[in-house]
Amino acid sequence: MLNSDGQAGSLTTFPRWQLVADRLDTLVTGPSAEQLVVAKSLGVPLSGSLPAPVAAVVIRHHLSAELRIGFRAVDDVPEVLGDIEDELGVTRTESLITGTHEEVTAWFESRYILKTIRGLRALRPQVGDVVSSAGWKAGERRVISTIQDSGRIFMKLKPVRSAWPNNLETVERVGSPGYAAAVKSVGESVLNATVSASTNLDNFAPLAKYELKSHVPAPEAIRALEELLESGEKREEPLQKVLTQYPELLASTVVGGWKTFVIPKPRLGSEYVPDFLVLGINSVGPQWVTIEIEGARHKILTNKGKLAQQTRHAIEQVEDWREWLTRNVSYAQMEQGYHGLTTRAPGLVIIGRDDPAAERQASRARSEEAARIAVHSWDWLLRGARNLSGHALYKTKFAVDNLNEQVGKQVVSLPVSSASTFDELFAEDEDEEFNRLPW
Repeated sequence: MLNSDGQAGSLTTFPRWQLVADRLDTLVTGPSAEQLVVAKSLGVPLSGSLPAPVAAVVIRHHLSAELRIGFRAVDDVPEVLGDIEDELGVTRTESLITGTHEEVTAWFESRYILKTIRGLRALRPQVGDVVSSAGWKAGERRVISTIQDSGRIFMKLKPVRSAWPNNLETVERVGSPGYAAAVKSVGESVLNATVSASTNLDNFAPLAKYELKSHVPAPEAIRALEELLESGEKREEPLQKVLTQYPELLASTVVGGWKTFVIPKPRLGSEYVPDFLVLGINSVGPQWVTIEIEGARHKILTNKGKLAQQTRHAIEQVEDWREWLTRNVSYAQMEQGYHGLTTRAPGLVIIGRDDPAAERQASRARSEEAARIAVHSWDWLLRGARNLSGHALYKTKFAVDNLNEQVGKQVVSLPVSSASTFDELFAEDEDEEFNRLPW
C-alpha cells in the first residue's frame, strides 16, 4: 500500500476533497484508458491531451449514424469559452474537432472542471468547516455538509445551500479556536431566516397557560381600557395591568384562527423583557408579534415631526430583543417554547392617544428602514378590541399585512372600502368594517 508520499507503508486516508480533485484531474488531463482503446478500435485519432468529456463527444460523433445520435452544428468557438480559458491561463480552443454544439458543451464542462479542481485544492474543504460566499447575502455563513463527486459543496441546515469550491472562502476550520462560536452563529442565523410553517400544536404545549379561552374581548375588558383612557391615566403600569388581566385586548394584533396566546413580560434569557409576546396560530403557521407599551401621556412625534424620545425608546427596546435573538434564537425556540419566533417577527409600539397622521408617519418611517416596527396609539388598540367584540373574525390591518408578508402572498383579504387608508376607520360605521379570513 502506498502512502501519500508514494512510498510503501501503512494505509493513509486522504481527505475527501483531495480524492474528488484527483479523480476530476483524470477527466481534464486526457482521454481515459477505455476511451483510447475504443478510439483505436474505431480508427478515431485522439490527442493525448484531449479532455475526457471532449473525447467522449468525438467518439460518439464518429458513431452517430450507427447509434442514431443527432448533433447540432455550430459555426465557431464561442468567445466566452476563450474568456474562461484566459482566466484559467490555459491555451484557447481555436477550432472544433466535430463542429458541434455538443463538443462546445464538453469544452465548457472541461474548463469548469478545471476551475473546480483548483478551487478544491485552494480551499481544502472539510465537512464541518464554516464557509462564506460572495454570492450569498451579506454576512451569511454556512457549515459544509458534503462534497459531491462533481466537486460541488452542499451545506447543512435549511434552506438548501450549495456552491462550487472556487466561490467559497473558509471562515473557520473544524477544531480552530473560533470554531464553536462560528457554528453557533451559523445555526442562529439560519434559524432566524427560516419562516416556520409548522401547525403542530404540540410544539406550543409549554405555553398552554397563556392560551386565550376566547379571543373576543369581553365587555368588561373593553370598559376597563376605556375607563383608564377616559380618566386621563398617564402612567404605563395601570395599562400593563389591564392588558395582563384582559389579554384578549391584544388578540386583534395577530391572525389566530386556531389558537391565540398572549404572554406578559416574557423573559428573553436574563437580559430582555418585552412587555408582551402575542402568538396567533393559523393554517399557515405561527404568527408572532412583540409589543412594547408606553404611557398614554406621551406623544408619538415631536412638534417638528420627528419620533419623540419615548417612541424612540420603545423602538430601541424592540431592536434590543431582536439583537438578542440573532444570537439566541435556538434557545428561545427550543428551551423557552417560542417555536417560530425569529428576528423577523414584527414589532408593535403602543403609545399616546389618537393622532392618525402621527401614526401613519411613524410607521412609514419604520417601514422604510425595513424594521417592521409599527407605532400605534392606545385608541387604535381600543378600536381593534371593539371591532373584534362586534365581529369575531375581525383583525387589524397590522395583523393581516404581517401575515401576508410572512407567507409571501395574499392569504387574507380586506373588504373593499372607499374609506381612509389609515389602519382603522374613523367613520361612524367603522364597526361594520372587518377582515374576512379564509379559515
